[in-house]
Amino acid sequence: MTSKESIFEALRSAKPEIFEKPDLSALKRDSLRYDNLQEQFCKALEGSGGKAHVLEPGEDVTAAARALFPDAEEISVVEGLFGVAENGCVYLEEPRDVPRVTYFISDVLVMVIPAAALVANMHDAYDRLGEEARGYGIFISGPSKTADIEQALVFGAHGARSVGVLLRP
Repeated sequence: MTSKESIFEALRSAKPEIFEKPDLSALKRDSLRYDNLQEQFCKALEGSGGKAHVLEPGEDVTAAARALFPDAEEISVVEGLFGVAENGCVYLEEPRDVPRVTYFISDVLVMVIPAAALVANMHDAYDRLGEEARGYGIFISGPSKTADIEQALVFGAHGARSVGVLLRP
């Protein structure tokens, strides 16, 4: 047997150990719950530096986004699938009509989600996503923030400088 054949044989015989998924039902049972998902979502989002607005029936999305950020020159408005009350994040998937990079290069990013699509916590969020194969997806909560070694806080270094969420009725 050549060294090449012995290497391939060793690779074929090395099988990783298979582990069963852990039972997380106790964590889910004891996970955070809220009486008012919308109120908690807005509070968590604002706590991370974002802004939230509950749309009135028939209210124009573009006008509402402009009202949230009146000094912004350009605002990117994207559709999100759902929000998480625990941390104020929004789940976004690969957009059909705009490049994915929009989520990160926009100075102001406004995400629109149905108010009825709020879930309590990340356990519920992952349950909602399910186990089927999905394309690109990301959770975004508030504007991008980073601090250098001198602890100077900078917004927008790795993503949007300002983030808003419009909750659609």
